[in-house]
Amino acid sequence: MTVDMSDAPTLSTEIKPTRVAIVGSGISGLAAAWLLSQDPSRFIVTVFEAGNYVGGHTHTVRIPSLDNTKTIGVDTGFIVCNPVTYPNFQAFLAHLKVDLVQSDMSFSVSRNNGQFEWCGDSIDTVFAQRSNLIPFIQPGGGLFRMLWDCIRFHKHAKRLATEADSIVFDNTGSARNSSSESDFKDLPLAKQTLGQFFKEHGYSSFFYENYILPMTAAIWSAPANITFDKFPLLTLVRFMRNHVMLQLGNRPKWRTVDGGSSTYVEKIKSCVPDIRLNTAIVSVTRSADPDAPGPVVLTNIHGQEETFDHVIFATHTDQTLKILGANATPLEKRILGAIKYSKNRAILHRDESLMPKRRKAWAAWNYLTTSKTESRSQNMCLTYWMNRLQSFVNVPDFGHVFVTMNPIFEPRPDTVIGSWDYEHPIYSTETICAQDSLNHIQNKHATTFCGAWTNYGFHEDGCTSGLLSAVSLGASCPFPIYLNGGYPTVRKPIPPPHYLAKCGVKQYQAPLPKYMPGCFDDKIQPAELIRKSYLRIAFIMVILSMVAMGLFSYSQHIFSK
Repeated sequence: MTVDMSDAPTLSTEIKPTRVAIVGSGISGLAAAWLLSQDPSRFIVTVFEAGNYVGGHTHTVRIPSLDNTKTIGVDTGFIVCNPVTYPNFQAFLAHLKVDLVQSDMSFSVSRNNGQFEWCGDSIDTVFAQRSNLIPFIQPGGGLFRMLWDCIRFHKHAKRLATEADSIVFDNTGSARNSSSESDFKDLPLAKQTLGQFFKEHGYSSFFYENYILPMTAAIWSAPANITFDKFPLLTLVRFMRNHVMLQLGNRPKWRTVDGGSSTYVEKIKSCVPDIRLNTAIVSVTRSADPDAPGPVVLTNIHGQEETFDHVIFATHTDQTLKILGANATPLEKRILGAIKYSKNRAILHRDESLMPKRRKAWAAWNYLTTSKTESRSQNMCLTYWMNRLQSFVNVPDFGHVFVTMNPIFEPRPDTVIGSWDYEHPIYSTETICAQDSLNHIQNKHATTFCGAWTNYGFHEDGCTSGLLSAVSLGASCPFPIYLNGGYPTVRKPIPPPHYLAKCGVKQYQAPLPKYMPGCFDDKIQPAELIRKSYLRIAFIMVILSMVAMGLFSYSQHIFSK
């Protein structure tokens, strides 16, 4: 059921506009600020940003051309989106009239300075390292076993995601009963980590080390040892299912913001007149009554105090708790304190040595590691090839441009353009429990919490969280807001504050997804045909490789006489 937000109840015009403070100017804070600012008669919004730029992980850097005659914007944080798994963010961009251009999400792995490499572009690039055509030249069955395990895992993961959903949800996508989710959390399936799962089900270590671990660590910017030890299995399989990653064909078309993501930030800034940079909030004082409509007193780093009716924290949870200090409730400390973060360093540069050795193995995302496959504690990094991700950064004018996260060695100083630190949530079973408990503290003490950390940690999650924060205060969104990309979820939209609920502001009900034609790449064969093609090709490769090995052995025997 969809609630038409254009019919949302309007509070009496005799009531003064609600003064809302938003702490943080990442995608969540900007989405909330934009939506609230659409109705200035009801909301007066002030955004506080501790840093010197607006956008958070949306950070576009101007780089010079090789001849220093022009510049272009390159993104170092958020880069890509698609209409299937980013429905709210793309609707947001469409409303802002922001243009998107085609992008690419190919992936490669390079191990030990090119000793082993593969790229997922095509069969040709999968075997970019031609020696991988010889079966079993690599330990654990090599690339052929990896391809087989990949196909097997895709089927296995789909079944697990469906099984988990069937326990919790009915065929309408609603929770079966109030205890279905809590009952499910006690099952072994809900508690399994990636490491436990792959050991128990006979997947090769080669597949885990060269496909699953790089993919997971790259997607969530997580250190490899954290991924192996603590990453929840169901978070991965549900994410891959929801993001159409458990199939080899019919995948979404990826897009990037034309000219860099700062384009949409500038449009939001023009709609929100009161954004204060370099103004960190150091403390907040709130009413002891959780249902009171304020006041909330914010103190900034300059010692200035300002009073608001409501505060939205669009910050990481550790920063939020630091600001709240002793004013945080025990429940806020327990829930927000369960979310942990890893710091990641992003370097914008032109050093090709932080890419795979073989040019054929170059992809949009490139996972490099110096460890051996047997190691569980890896020295790894991820390099984005920005010319491929953002095609407007053309090679003739700007050269090859890269963003490397946590480089395994420093790029040459003369190639470095800039360096920035970003933090990403670390996913564990404690994280998931905290997310599911979040509504127990939402809109209490005139305080709302939002951020990408409330779900999978991506730009779509941050955008959704920010929009729902504004809607919970009575704002009207001009487009429907989907929860969890429209897939079943026990998480509910943020409930309105008690005093607003009494005035008629209702909890938002998310619609089911209705994806439009053109969301998928229709040039790719259906997944089943691709799967069969891979099997046929793999079988042919095995036969040819065995013949080649036989001829090689025979020739060695002849020439040795």
